[in-house]
Amino acid sequence: MVSEQIIKEALNQLQKHTGIPVKVVPLGELSKQGKFVMDSRIRLKAGKEVIEFAVEVKNELRRIHLPHLLELIERRKEEHWLIISQYIPKPLKEELKSLGINYLEASGNCFIRHGSLYLYINDQVVTPSRLPEEGKLWKASGLKFLFVVLQNPEMINAPYRTLAKASGTALGNIGPFIEELKKEGYVKSYQDDILFIENRDQLRNKWVELFSSVLRPKLKMGSFRFMGTDGVIDNWKNVPTTHFLWGGEAAGALMTDYLRPEKLTMYTSYPKTQLMKELRLVPGEGGPIEMMEVFWQEDELKHSGKNLGTVPPLLAYAELATSLDSRNRETADKIKDLYIENDR
Repeated sequence: MVSEQIIKEALNQLQKHTGIPVKVVPLGELSKQGKFVMDSRIRLKAGKEVIEFAVEVKNELRRIHLPHLLELIERRKEEHWLIISQYIPKPLKEELKSLGINYLEASGNCFIRHGSLYLYINDQVVTPSRLPEEGKLWKASGLKFLFVVLQNPEMINAPYRTLAKASGTALGNIGPFIEELKKEGYVKSYQDDILFIENRDQLRNKWVELFSSVLRPKLKMGSFRFMGTDGVIDNWKNVPTTHFLWGGEAAGALMTDYLRPEKLTMYTSYPKTQLMKELRLVPGEGGPIEMMEVFWQEDELKHSGKNLGTVPPLLAYAELATSLDSRNRETADKIKDLYIENDR
C-alpha cells in the first residue's frame, strides 16, 4: 500500500538522520478503536524514554487538510499524533510547527516535540520524484486564470485576449493553460470545437486547496485597524465599499447572515495609501483588517456578490473552507449550497 511505503521511507530517513530507533507497532497490538481512528502507530526510543505516536498519513499534505487534522487531534487528545507525508509544502510546514503539530516528511524533514524530545530537521532536499508534477496551471498566474473559468465556465470559449484581461494574466499563457486542462482531463472539446469543463467539482477543490498556499500570500498588502480602535467595529457593514470588496468572514456574513466576523478582509485595486486615508486605517501587525489585491477584472465577471459588495462566491468559499475555525467552514458550506451549487 502507498501509505505503508510512505511510512517506511519516512522512518528510514528519520532513523538515518537522528540515530533514534523507531519502528511500526504491529497491527495486532492495536485495539479495534485504534485501528479505526489512525493509519498506523510508531514506537520511538529516545534515551530511556519510549514514546508512541498515532500516525495519520497523507501522500501530499495541503492546507485544506488542516481542519480535519485539528479535529482528529482534538477528538483523541489522549494520543500523541504524528503526521507523515510524502510531501509537505514549505509554508504548511511552518504553519504546522506554529500550531505544535508534529510532522515527518518522507525526505526526513520533521518537527517532533514530546516531553524532553525535540527534533527539527529542515535541510533535506525534496527530490524531483517526490515533488508534485504540476505545470504553470497550478502556479499563481494559472490559478488566476482558473478562477475566471471556474466562476464563469462559459468563458472557457471566450477569445484569448478576453480571458487574459479578465484574469490579469499574460496573453501567451492562455493557450498553454487550456492545453494543460485538456491533458489533465478537465476540459474536453465537442462539436464545432466548443470547449466544456469536465470534473468541475474536482477542479474547484484543487483550486481551493492551492489558493491559500500559492496565490493568497502574494495578494496580501498588509494588516490594519481602524483609527481609534483595536478591534473590528460593530458597524463595519456601514463602511462605504466604493473602492473595495468584502472577502473572507465579512463576505460570508453578508452572503449567509450566519457569521459575525472577527477579521475583515478587503480586496481592492485602489491605491493602498488612498484607501487607508479614506477609511482611516492605520498599519498594525496582526490587526483585524487585512487588505488584499484584486487579481481579476471585476467588470469581466458575472457573480452574485456584486450587489452585496463582496468578492465572487468562489473566492469567499475558498477563504472560509480552508479556515481553522469551524464556524467559518460551516459558513463556507452554506455559500457552496446557496451560490456555487445553484450556479450551474
